Amino acid sequence: LWSLSSPWHILPVTSAIDEAMALRRRVLLPAALLLALSALLAERLGLAFQVPLPAGQQHQGQALARGLQPGLQAAAFAGQTSLTAPAGPVAIDESSYEAPMSYLLAATALAAVALKAEGTAVAEKKEGLWEKIKLPVYAGLWYFFNVQYNIQNKMLLNAFKAPWAVSWLQLAAGIPIAGLMWMTGFVKAPKVSSADVLKLAPVGAAFAMGQVATVASLGAVAVSFTHVVKALEPAVNAIASALILGQVFHPMVYASLLPVFAGVALASSSELSFTMFGFLTAMASNFFFVTRNVLATKFGSTGDMGTEATERKTNQLAVLTFVATAVLLPVALVLPGGLLSTGTAWQAALAKGVPASKLAYMLVSSGFYFFMYQLSSFWVLSCVPPITHSVLNTLKRVVIIIVSIIVFRTPVTTQSALGTATAIGGVLLYSLTKAHYSKKK
Repeated sequence: LWSLSSPWHILPVTSAIDEAMALRRRVLLPAALLLALSALLAERLGLAFQVPLPAGQQHQGQALARGLQPGLQAAAFAGQTSLTAPAGPVAIDESSYEAPMSYLLAATALAAVALKAEGTAVAEKKEGLWEKIKLPVYAGLWYFFNVQYNIQNKMLLNAFKAPWAVSWLQLAAGIPIAGLMWMTGFVKAPKVSSADVLKLAPVGAAFAMGQVATVASLGAVAVSFTHVVKALEPAVNAIASALILGQVFHPMVYASLLPVFAGVALASSSELSFTMFGFLTAMASNFFFVTRNVLATKFGSTGDMGTEATERKTNQLAVLTFVATAVLLPVALVLPGGLLSTGTAWQAALAKGVPASKLAYMLVSSGFYFFMYQLSSFWVLSCVPPITHSVLNTLKRVVIIIVSIIVFRTPVTTQSALGTATAIGGVLLYSLTKAHYSKKK
C-alpha cells in the first residue's frame, strides 16, 4: 500500500542481519509449510463434500452461472465465442440494480464535493463537520462505484468478447478524469520526472496485469466466484511480504488463514460456473495486485505527490494509472481480443442484438466506475489505518457477492454458500489477528 513506509533498512551490524535471517527461518518456514499443508487438506476436504450433478444439469448450470445462454461456450482468453445453439440475441440483464444516470451523476458530484471539502479543511487547519463524516462518505462512494463496476463489467463481458481491449480501456478511462481534476484545480498536479516514471514502471506493469487477470476471470465465471477466490489475496500478501520485504508475522497470523483456504476449496468444488481458466486468472490477479502493493511500498516516496494525505493518494493513483496504461498498450495491441479486435467484437455484439448505444454506455461507464472505485478506496486508506481498510474491504466483498448473485441470478449450492461464508469470515479473522499481534510488538 502507498501509505506504508518502506521497510528496506540497511542494518548497521552483521549480527543484526544474522539474527533477522535466523528469525525468518524459524518462523517463515513452518508458516509456509503450514499454509501449503492447509491448502492441500482444504482441497481434499472440498472434494470429499462435493456432490456431482448430472451431466446435462451441470452443463446448463455452468452456462447460467456464467451469465450465458445454455449452449454458449465461452472461449479462453482471445474473447471468441463458439455458438453451439441457434443464433439469437444475448440477454443482457438490465435490472433495476444497474444505477440510473441520475445516481451516477449524484455520486460523481458527491465525490467532487468531498475532494473540495477535504482541500478546504486542510487549508483552514481546523476540524469541523467534514472531519466527522468524511469516512462514511468515502466508504459509501467506494462501495457504490465498486458494486456498479462489477455489474457493468459483467454485462459488458457477456456481450463484448475482447477482454484485453476492455482491460486497457478501463485503465485508460482514468487518464481524462485525472487530467480534469488537475486542470480544474481540485487536485494539485504532481511533480514526476522521467526517472520517477521508470521506477514506477514495474508497479504499473503489475497493476495492468492484475486488471487484465481480473477482467478475464469475471468474463469466465460468476462474479461471486471470482470474489471468493480473490479472498485469498491476504494469504498471498502475507507470504510475499515475508519473502520480499522481510515482514514476518506471528505464527497465529498465518494459522488464521486456514479458514480462507478451506472456504475457497469448498466453494470451488461445488461452484456451478467453475472453470480452471476462471480460477487461475482470479488467483493470478491476487499475485499481480500483491506485487503491485509490495512494489508500491518500496517506491512509495517516488515523485512529489503532494503534502496532504488525500491529495497524495489521488496523485499516486493517477500517476500509476498513466504508467499502467502505457505499459499495457503494446500488449493490448497485438494479442487476440485486444484493441485490434474491437471492431470485430463490436460487430459481433450488434449481431447478437445489443444496441450500439447500450454497448457504448457500458464501455464508458465501466471504465469510469473502475477508476472511481479505486480512487475512493485510496481516499478511505488516507484517513484510516490499513487494518480498518482491510475490514471495510472484506465487508465490501460480501456486498458484491450478494448483489451479483441477485442481479445475475447466479445458482448457488449450499456447499458453495458455506464455502463463501467461511472464506470471507477467514479474511476478517486474519485481519483482526494480524492487528492484534501487531500491537504486541
